[in-house]
Amino acid sequence: MPGLLEGKAAAITGAVSGIGRAIALEYLRQGASVAVNHLGDEWSENHFKSMVEEAKPGNRLISVPGDMSKPETAKKLIEETVKAFGKLDIFVSNAGVCKFADFLQYVQDTHMTFTAFVDPA
Repeated sequence: MPGLLEGKAAAITGAVSGIGRAIALEYLRQGASVAVNHLGDEWSENHFKSMVEEAKPGNRLISVPGDMSKPETAKKLIEETVKAFGKLDIFVSNAGVCKFADFLQYVQDTHMTFTAFVDPA
């Protein structure tokens, strides 16, 4: 019986550990081709290698390292996914991008960002 995601291509950010990893592995089990994003440091590379070992042989799984807080990484993830799989059907934004700041400054910055980018939409 084909999986629910047979023939689909997915890109998942923050996907070598935790929830992102679980999503990526389940998408693979359901028949999707998956591009996973991670920082590209030694820890992340080791976790990606263990994902490859955990995934069934024949699964289409690629790694696209990079920092998702940088716009060029997002562009690279999309480009590499389409290059490898010919399309992109599913995008999971799971990477934790955290700006450390005093709480009151963070609230003010978040409100300004929301007002500038979300309100006009």
